[in-house]
Amino acid sequence: MPRGAQMHIDVITDREQLEKLHGDWDRLYAEDPEAQLFISWNWLVPYMRSYAGAWFVLAARAGETGSPYVALMPLRLRTRINKSSGLYINEINMAGNNAADYTGAICAPEHAIAALQAFGRHVAQMGWSRLNLENLRMSRERIFAFIGQFSRETFEMREFSRVNAVDNVNNCRCFAATLPDTFDSYLDTVLSANTRQKLRRFLRKVDAGELRIGRAEPATYERDIDMLLDLWRIKWGARKGDRLQSILVNNRRVLRESYRHGTLYLPMLWQGERLLGALAIFVDPVKKALLFFMAGRDETVSSIPVGLILHGHCIRLAIENGFTTYDFLRGDEPYKLAFGVSESRVDCAMIHTKSGRNVGDRLDPRCLNDVFAEVSRSHQKGELAQADSGYRQILATDPQHARALYGFGQLLSFKGNHRGALGQFETLAEIAPNSWKTWFRVGMELQALSRHIEAEDAFLQTLALAPDYAPARFALAKSLAALDRRNAAIDALSGLLEDLQLAPRDSTLHLKADAMLKRLKQQAKPSYIRLNPAPVPAAMSTMAY
Repeated sequence: MPRGAQMHIDVITDREQLEKLHGDWDRLYAEDPEAQLFISWNWLVPYMRSYAGAWFVLAARAGETGSPYVALMPLRLRTRINKSSGLYINEINMAGNNAADYTGAICAPEHAIAALQAFGRHVAQMGWSRLNLENLRMSRERIFAFIGQFSRETFEMREFSRVNAVDNVNNCRCFAATLPDTFDSYLDTVLSANTRQKLRRFLRKVDAGELRIGRAEPATYERDIDMLLDLWRIKWGARKGDRLQSILVNNRRVLRESYRHGTLYLPMLWQGERLLGALAIFVDPVKKALLFFMAGRDETVSSIPVGLILHGHCIRLAIENGFTTYDFLRGDEPYKLAFGVSESRVDCAMIHTKSGRNVGDRLDPRCLNDVFAEVSRSHQKGELAQADSGYRQILATDPQHARALYGFGQLLSFKGNHRGALGQFETLAEIAPNSWKTWFRVGMELQALSRHIEAEDAFLQTLALAPDYAPARFALAKSLAALDRRNAAIDALSGLLEDLQLAPRDSTLHLKADAMLKRLKQQAKPSYIRLNPAPVPAAMSTMAY
């Protein structure tokens, strides 16, 4: 297919659809020379599933419906409040964000450019305010094909670095070693003489049993992961500050899922019964790569080069099993340079709307229920301005969102905007004509507007659906009285009071109904006026008949 050719984009959002992608995903991963472990099915999909309702996959077809997919781009949606505007906005992140060192897409090579252009066009039309492209590992040609679809009239892009302020480590720089056919060749041709001699000496200690390297097993992997994370926490916990617990929870989940899906190797270096250190290594049998994710070691041990031994062990194991790459992932820590590595980079950028608002001033439809939950909480807490804004945003995206119509109607009614409230409830009544609550609300707003004939109809509709709903019977009596149909109102209230006495439910309503009934009966009594006979004029009194 020529570049720029039209492609069809499907948006995969549920687990059943996702499972159907498995075959295409594995095929494209194997075909794509730019594919890397963090976008493989076995690593990424288990992680994505932990973000239920937020992940989605853009899937490109070059042919008719049913034809194989030629590219996949996994993404994730996030919703938050813009503090300056008070509006809810959507952000789109790469699906592996917060866990994956590399992100991107997988493509059939001959369709890559056309597919990335199509993905860009599709994303540019979605409802969002920020698109975070973190740790993007794709060729410049593919990146430009994607970002070239975002109009400069609407969007701006900002590239940024990932340099740690504490130690000046640049996390956009990545290092990996290309492995030769034999471990001896690696030692002799890749490493420096000093590193080679040191590594050989300590690996001999391992082979002789002075030191022992074990590995996580099905019965021990959860314990072993916890031990690794505990060592890591001792080293890095203070530096991570308030983020520490969330990092530990996220990494524990990632490591456990990776082990269960066969993508984690966890070697542990022991001296007797003392754990000296451990590595978390991701295994990519398709691309023949081991990827070093994290390490932990006993910081009180200074005489044994724990990291060198464990990395040397893993590199030897990789070569023995035909692997060709040992990837140290992101970060330009100096120790990595000792392993004969070459450098590559990841890109970090953010594309955002110039207005700071969502594209088209609409929310992504999939976030509406979550936004409604937040808006409802604001409403309940009395944060009426925030609730008002949120309801309006939801209804601008989905004018028939039933719960937002009801909540917004309640809010407008509370603020005294009965005409606006009536509009919300009447719309809802069209959508849900069998909702007695909605018809009751329609009646109450009509009553507040003194439109009692229509209110009567609404209350009758309410009672047709919920015959025992006492507040509707009371409200109906009020409208009947307002229409000067006093006898009908008296009958309605009398019946209501009889039922309330038989099954007491609402003492306040009982008191109101009783007071209203007495008032109506008093008004219904005839007024007896004593007429004193008028004095007869004298001239008339003597008139003869």
